[in-house]
Amino acid sequence: MGFPFVQLVLNYAEAFCRLPDYLQRAILQAYIREAVCRPISDTELEPYLAPWLGPVGQPAFYRQMAQMDIKYTDEVQGQYRNVRCPVRLLWGSEDKWIPIARGRELAAMIPQCSFTEIPGAGHLMQEDAPEAITAAALRFFSPS
Repeated sequence: MGFPFVQLVLNYAEAFCRLPDYLQRAILQAYIREAVCRPISDTELEPYLAPWLGPVGQPAFYRQMAQMDIKYTDEVQGQYRNVRCPVRLLWGSEDKWIPIARGRELAAMIPQCSFTEIPGAGHLMQEDAPEAITAAALRFFSPS
């Protein structure tokens, strides 16, 4: 849903900004649920929805989506080789928004970058695999 939806928004951003509240909520629920592999309750989903609702949030959601352009990452890509500290990149194996192959490509561009695939996790890994994220952070930051 991620990429095709983004393309639709890019073509009709003004119309999406004028959707009634109930449609905006339904779209956001479906869109964000697509980023999580496990079933997520409405209560758990609410913090992800709240910033993108109402007269300020709704246009902001579509504005940030309209600004998604690969040219912005492409133009800084050459600077990744200048990163001088160790990096640990975690990526959900089931990410439907940005495929894991892109994560591997990113990791290959950064010196001292270790890549960890998180099985069964989507784009919102914190919802699918909080324990895996915590364990990876503890290993990364613990003294050798």
